[in-house]
Amino acid sequence: MNWLILLYFLELGYSPFYSSLNIVSSDYKYIRNENVYYVYFDAEVLIFDHLFIGGSTKIFMQSQKESYQFFPIENDFLFKVGLKFDNIEAGFRHQCNHPILNGGVSSQGKSYGGFEEFYIRIEKRT
Repeated sequence: MNWLILLYFLELGYSPFYSSLNIVSSDYKYIRNENVYYVYFDAEVLIFDHLFIGGSTKIFMQSQKESYQFFPIENDFLFKVGLKFDNIEAGFRHQCNHPILNGGVSSQGKSYGGFEEFYIRIEKRT
């Protein structure tokens, strides 16, 4: 039995189509962004093989073709904590998303939002 295990990963990706409903402004615009890239980082600590606590962040960026620069448009966050026993996991998750403010002006990302959930998952691997 290990008393402490650190799990983490880094993912880079591309989304050719990314859309959202922007409700930060009062006109509720539907926004379609093309050529959106993202960076996703997740980390989790497993204590005594059963208790876990962790989180992740995913940053969406749009490219500026003329200058080859990337501008962040949204950030998604996840916090998780729970217990794992064999093929059963029970826990709590909080997930939220936030548009990124560039110079005090909201970007064209999704609106603010989030949710919390308690869950039980049964997992079977064959």
